[in-house]
Amino acid sequence: MKKHLFLAFCVLCFVSVRANVIEGVAAIPEGYYDGVSGKKSPDAILDALQICISRDYNEISYKGLEPHYLNTDFYADSLWDMYSTCHFVYEDANKAQKQVCDGWNKEHVCCQSWLGSGPMVSDLFNVYPTDARVNNLRSNYPYGVVGSNKGISGDPDHHALGKLGTSAVSGYSGTCYEPDDRYKGDFARTFFYMVARYRDKILNSGGGATMFSSNPTNLKPYSLAFLLEWHRNDPVSQKEIDRNQAVYGEQNNRNPFIDYPDLVEYIWGTKKNQQVDLSTMTPTCEGGGQDPAGKVKYGVTWSVNGVILSMDSIVENKKTQALPETPESCSSNSNVFVGWTDAPIDGIAGEAPAILYREPADFPPVTADVTYYAVFAHAETIDHGKVESTESVNMKAQGFSNGQAVSSIQKGDVTITFGKGTAGSNVPKYYNTGEAVRCYPGNSMTVTAESITKIVLTFGSGDSNNAISVSTGALSGSTWTGDADQVVFSVGGSSGHRRIAQVDVTMNGSGAQTVYSDYLTTCSTTAIGQTEVAPAATKILRNGQIYILVGEQMYNLTGQKIK
Repeated sequence: MKKHLFLAFCVLCFVSVRANVIEGVAAIPEGYYDGVSGKKSPDAILDALQICISRDYNEISYKGLEPHYLNTDFYADSLWDMYSTCHFVYEDANKAQKQVCDGWNKEHVCCQSWLGSGPMVSDLFNVYPTDARVNNLRSNYPYGVVGSNKGISGDPDHHALGKLGTSAVSGYSGTCYEPDDRYKGDFARTFFYMVARYRDKILNSGGGATMFSSNPTNLKPYSLAFLLEWHRNDPVSQKEIDRNQAVYGEQNNRNPFIDYPDLVEYIWGTKKNQQVDLSTMTPTCEGGGQDPAGKVKYGVTWSVNGVILSMDSIVENKKTQALPETPESCSSNSNVFVGWTDAPIDGIAGEAPAILYREPADFPPVTADVTYYAVFAHAETIDHGKVESTESVNMKAQGFSNGQAVSSIQKGDVTITFGKGTAGSNVPKYYNTGEAVRCYPGNSMTVTAESITKIVLTFGSGDSNNAISVSTGALSGSTWTGDADQVVFSVGGSSGHRRIAQVDVTMNGSGAQTVYSDYLTTCSTTAIGQTEVAPAATKILRNGQIYILVGEQMYNLTGQKIK
């Protein structure tokens, strides 16, 4: 059932509740990024950013970091860990690390062994509190894209996040750590920050040489490719916005790639060598972020007549009901049960009711008892023989974002699933170029439907024309023919890819049809409506923002879950 959050006010004046951007909360200090606008070359932009984020920096000792995490990474007294789903409290710091969830400690995203001395060793934008076991296993391996996953040992309850295994990206063939999808953007922006903040330092000692070049520090092609992809696919979250502001409060600097994510494109991406104008960009702290899991828009609060509210309580209203069960003994004349309706049907040869609830999800939530009537009908099956039909599945029409990994598509009676395969080094992804899903060597596309007789593939522009094999039937050019309920297309070759823009599936399915008539209601039942009100919540002020704690669950002021 849906859950709704509402605010309770005892006021006698006209109240209008609307969402507004928080003014002055988590705002970037005036003039903080002066000197960046007008810069054009990547080096000039990075040089300007380094000045901004190094000015008046408050260095914290490495041994003294832990207490600062209470302000940057703990929410409602629980650590937000990007390496696990464990529930850690502050007192779990530096405990044993034999198994996942034993305790947490400090993790350098850019490993300590890659760094020299100085502030980079204890920079809160690089040193995160994480599960100690995952941290230990990650060791000083670089980040990357895992091909062969070795798994996280010592994790009997499967709380670990990320993968550890052999790199699948050209340029490095050793072991790497790949973070969970919901946090890839967070870590990518950490690496971008390290380049800007410490571009005059050496970050490529040991394993760092895999990811960084030097003089000045920058990213190597191996790491830049997947970091850009992570940055684009996992936009800045409210968690990052909050942490960015909290770290500013601790060490007096900010991550510019959280404040202005588009700066990444001006330095390494699609806008390289274009002139920067920050006045044309909206900082994330003013426009909101996205929830790491659900990508929900944040950055708003409640106001009454334009005045930001100071709230002391919030309650959660749950609407639940006991759904009626399918009756077992109130049918007659071998009729079949077809659903529930909210009014009896007169006579024994009635028409189908206007409202008919068949599945639990169909029932509306109720807060009072409601009577429903069981509907039965005479059923007759008419066989029209085999009926030919064609379903067209256009990849552009599915609404995929550029670079999005694609696993399955359902349209009508057709299901299309994409697989990486044992030999594939990349997962199938949709790209705007060619408006198609790219299937790489080793990838597969499986088409499932009843009695498939023909499949026509349409390829997008730039297609590499790799050989395609099929599991059954015959493939001639782009047209498959045969008689099957499932066909697997496998892409061959050692490089390149096929760009699948559209799949047209012709089926010769059954024409059998069940026709219902003589609807009647013979018995009734009652849905029990309930309203439950959660305890009043606690208002929490953290880093200049108000959050609401209901039990162990934290919400922002829009009602979105934070924890």
